[in-house]
Amino acid sequence: MEPWEPSSFAWRADVTDWEVSSLHAAAFRHDQELEPWAARLHQHSLGWVTARRGDSLVGFCNVVTDGGRHAFLVDTAVHPDHQGSGVGRELVHRAVQECRASPAQWLHVDFEADVGPFYLADGLFRPTAAGIVKL
Repeated sequence: MEPWEPSSFAWRADVTDWEVSSLHAAAFRHDQELEPWAARLHQHSLGWVTARRGDSLVGFCNVVTDGGRHAFLVDTAVHPDHQGSGVGRELVHRAVQECRASPAQWLHVDFEADVGPFYLADGLFRPTAAGIVKL
C-alpha cells in the first residue's frame, strides 16, 4: 500500500450511487447492489465524510439526523486495501468535528463488539447500552 494522502478527505462532497455501493460491498463483503445513495444522503443526512485516493472513493461515513438534537454515525466503510491505515479513524474524527459545528447535541454510534475498540479509542465515544433487531 502506498502512503495515504491526508488532504483527500471532504465533508458533503459529491458521490455517485455506484461508487458508494461499490465501496460498501467491498468493505462489508457482500454482493454489490446499486443503491440510491445520493438521494438518501441529501434527504436524511446532516452530512457525510469521504476519503479519496486520486479519483477513487476509499472511505465513507454518513451522519443521519432526526432533524433536532440527535445525529447517528452509520455506514462507516473503508476499502479493504486501506483498512488499518488510519482512514477510518480520520473519517470518524472529521464527522465528529463537523457535528460539533451543527445544531446536533448528541452523536450516536452502534457497533458490533469486535469493532468496539475502534469507536471507543481516543475518547470520542463512551460505551452505552443499546439494542438492535434485524428486520
